[in-house]
Formats: sequence, structure tokens, C-alpha cells
Amino acid sequence: MTGWLIYKIPEAERNSRYIEFYKQTGEAMGISIELLLYEHFIYDKEKKPSLLYEGRQIVKKPDFVIMRADVPDFSEHLEKMGFFVCNNAHLSRIANDKEKTLRLAQTHGIPIPKTAFATCETAIDAAQKLGYPLVIKPPDGHGGKDVCMVEDEAALLSILSWYPHPRFLLQRPVSELGKDLRVYVIGNQILVAMLRESTEDFRSNFCLGGTAKQYTLSETERQLVEQVIALFDVDYAGFDFMFDNGQMVLNEIEDVVGARMLYSLTDIDVVRLYLQHILKKLRRH
Repeated sequence: MTGWLIYKIPEAERNSRYIEFYKQTGEAMGISIELLLYEHFIYDKEKKPSLLYEGRQIVKKPDFVIMRADVPDFSEHLEKMGFFVCNNAHLSRIANDKEKTLRLAQTHGIPIPKTAFATCETAIDAAQKLGYPLVIKPPDGHGGKDVCMVEDEAALLSILSWYPHPRFLLQRPVSELGKDLRVYVIGNQILVAMLRESTEDFRSNFCLGGTAKQYTLSETERQLVEQVIALFDVDYAGFDFMFDNGQMVLNEIEDVVGARMLYSLTDIDVVRLYLQHILKKLRRH
């Protein structure tokens, strides 16, 4: 049994220990896992499906691909060539675009923060309709990067003068800032929920210094999470919710979800569980 683990170069460098853990866990399960770097592939999705790695044609396909690079077009290309890709391109395309995520949620009656989808040209009007203060965030950001609190129109104009994203989200802050919930999901089943909190920043990301602990979902909260999960074929992903006036609202979906919280704060071996899920899915495939 063989599997590819695909990363972009910067993320591979940051996650070297995690990658080694994948290899060691796979070896213990009889799986040979090979790291491949996205930047070393050559493919043309507009022409007949083809794939080169480091200038050489791929001769033998692996049994599966664990995609840890957020490039939906590449995932789709591999799928068209018959590769078994986890997560699939559809989930990747939605999850890596917050606008797509929230628009999909809206069509299915899933609660989200009060949101406007804007550009530099439409931002001022959109902000006036929503009302200040606001949070501005890019549709494809991760880890809280380029997420800013906007107190008034002057602050928004200042941010727009340097903001590097052509389109973005404007959101009214939820009632409980600095607090959110990440629900880890493997095989469309809830694995664990982790409550993240920060007293220093309105962003609660664990990587930004926030604290985290396990959280028990109420029956109503579990039903909401399962409603979101049911929209996808999930191999391994994180579903992030915020709290607004006592209600959970969907914030975003993490396709390439990290596991630092799980290994730091729980005894859950998420890599082993993920690989076990992939093996079961392959037997059904």
C-alpha cells in the first residue's frame, strides 16, 4: 500500500515533524507514505490530463493521495486522472474560499455572521449598510492573517489603502469575540470539538497564542454541525464556528486542518485515525 503526502514547500518546512509522523505511522500500518512537493509538479488542466514530477512522467499511481496543499484545481486534475484524493476537490474548492463557504451555508439555512462580500469599490457602501465596527478578512486566508478589526470609515479607508486582496468579507463582530469552536471531522463523523479562546486578541487561533480545551456539544449544536458536514464528503477537515447571542454560527471550513491542538491537549492520534479511515474507504471504493 502506497500513499502520497503532498505539501507546498513552505508548509512542508514548517511541518517536518508532522510529516515524519505520517511516515512512521504509515509504516507501522504497512503503508509506504512519500512526501511530494506541489511546486515540483507540472500539469496542464486545459489539455489532456498529464502529470510530471521533477520533470519526469508519473509511471505508477499511489493507492491514495493525502492533499495538504490548498490547490483545488490540482486536486481536480488528479481526480480526472483517476487518483484517489483526500480531501476531494469539491470540498477543497469550497473550504478554501470563505465566500463560497458562507454562500453555500446561506442557501441551506445554516446560520452565519452578518456578512457582506465586497471589493475596494463596494466596501464603503457595504460597510455603511452593515454598520461599524466590522471585521475585514480575505476569502482565502488562514491562521488569522490579514484579519483586522475596523472601528469606523476612516479605519476602513486606511486598511483599503494597503489591503492586498481584491475581494474580501466584511462582518459584524459576533457577541463573543476571542472565542470559537473547531470541530474535527474524519469520514463525516465528529471526532472532537475544541473550544479556543483568547483574552488578548479578537482572533482566537491557537497558533496566535490562544488557549484551547475540549468542548461537549449540546444536542442542538451537534445537529447544526452535522447539517454542515452533510453537505460534503469529508475525509479529514475542521469546521469552525463562532458564538453570537447564544447561537453557534459557521465561520469557516479548514480543508488542510492542523492537528497541533489535538496532540498538545488530547490523547487522540488523529493521523492513525485518518489513515484507518482512508484504508476503509479504499476497500469500499
